[in-house]
Amino acid sequence: MALALTAELARHLESGAAEALPRLLAALRSVAPDQPSDLLARDDVAALYGGPTSPLNDAIGLGLFGPATPEALDAVEAFFEAHSHPSVVSVISLAHPTALELTAARGYRLTDFGHRWVLDLRAWHSPLAAPDERVRPAHTPEEELTWARAVEGGFADADDLGPEVDLTAARTFFRLEGAMPVIALQDGQAAAGGMLDLVGNVACLFAAATRPTYRRRGLQAALLDWRLRAAQERGKALATIETDPGSASQRNVERMGFQLAYAIATLERP
Repeated sequence: MALALTAELARHLESGAAEALPRLLAALRSVAPDQPSDLLARDDVAALYGGPTSPLNDAIGLGLFGPATPEALDAVEAFFEAHSHPSVVSVISLAHPTALELTAARGYRLTDFGHRWVLDLRAWHSPLAAPDERVRPAHTPEEELTWARAVEGGFADADDLGPEVDLTAARTFFRLEGAMPVIALQDGQAAAGGMLDLVGNVACLFAAATRPTYRRRGLQAALLDWRLRAAQERGKALATIETDPGSASQRNVERMGFQLAYAIATLERP
């Protein structure tokens, strides 16, 4: 049975993302203690700043718990302005309409779209006969760089990363307290990786990527399946993941049984 895709469900899923921000900040500071980083935490909006070029920079929750207020957006803009960074806000399609009205009035422009997917683990049965033996948790600190290079190589569409490539975001995910890095090995090589974070009754899947040489070998499906089985074994009710619209990742999550919950618009004030 399909889940009811309501604002209440969206608040439940997005609250998990907001809850993870303090842990994400702590992990980032352990990886890059000299890099400026900061957290904004309010009842109506939360934001993370991870550095001038960090992909972690974002504000979430605007219009999620009721009408978006000028005060909430003021707080976000002051937060990013304090770090000399443009204001960045993610607004979901189930947010109160005032979120888009308010950002449009202030000149925000659309910079990206994402899709949030959800899966009812209580009714889920894996389409795979058994867990893929190529997938396992990445247990040790010694595996941090191996995992990070595999994941970053997937996102960068490169098998071999030069020394100039910034692994800060990937290493931050690896160190996220309470979360589980998962690695996929092919022919003895670190070919792909992903993350599993358990927040309340929700399993959050993110940061999954495969190095180019190892694509089309079922590794992303294997990573999805392994993490979903792990979450189900731990009694989680829901799983969620974000993908780029129309991507190979979208096709993988659809085949695994996820349904589209809502769209996410990333808006930036020039």
